Amino acid sequence: MDCAEIRQGFVAGGVPSGPSVAEHVRGCAHCMELLSSGAELGRRLALTEPRAPADLTEQLVVTESLIAQERGLRAFLRSRSTRARWALSFVLPAALLLRELLKQHVPVRELGMTRMLVGLLLLGLLGLVVQSALRPLAIERRAAFGGWLFAAVAWCLPCVLCLAPEARASADDFSSNGFALRSLACFGYGSALSAPSFTLLWAFDRDRRVSFRVLALAAGLVGLLSSLILLLHCPSTQRAHLMAGHFSIGLAWFMAVSIATRWRRGAH
Repeated sequence: MDCAEIRQGFVAGGVPSGPSVAEHVRGCAHCMELLSSGAELGRRLALTEPRAPADLTEQLVVTESLIAQERGLRAFLRSRSTRARWALSFVLPAALLLRELLKQHVPVRELGMTRMLVGLLLLGLLGLVVQSALRPLAIERRAAFGGWLFAAVAWCLPCVLCLAPEARASADDFSSNGFALRSLACFGYGSALSAPSFTLLWAFDRDRRVSFRVLALAAGLVGLLSSLILLLHCPSTQRAHLMAGHFSIGLAWFMAVSIATRWRRGAH
């Protein structure tokens, strides 16, 4: 099986499959792209191949159907240039962090050097996560490993703040009055403010069916952004509260998108 045979399979109106196709795809990023997301890209490109005149009417109907589906707010957003989508993805997190800075629930001078440095590190990683999620389709597969790496680090890195000198641990943390309520309040606050950024990454993705990789990165974005927001919003330095109310958000969102993706695949 080679690239030409796979292309011919699409032109014939089918989707190439089987062990020989799987073996070829493992070493060919271009064909992997054609067969990803239900082979949507391969089907579309097959429409551009020369066909017999009798097929022109059918081809026109299919093309008009695809164009008709590309309407609405998401179609407009995903059609923006890569630079515009990146810029718009940064605007909302920047506005939310600026809002928290202006409110001064936790003055910057009280954060301490360690937490400030980790916060800057989280901010830089947030940019890498967005960039990885919104890569052009042509290079998305080649960046798959990097995307998974950024997602995993995004879920885990905020926990480093528990090691800051300002963080404290106590045997009474879990049993203290209002521990559960305070943790739930921070979890809800961080999740609610970060959720629109998750939605934006989903809306900006150009694949018709958003890949699990992009959803995992979006969950990582939620974890990073919520940690930064709560760093400026919540003055608590109890490690138990930080783990339960702050750093659990990214992992919880990742588990949610994992369950939703598995359910969606099962439904189809």
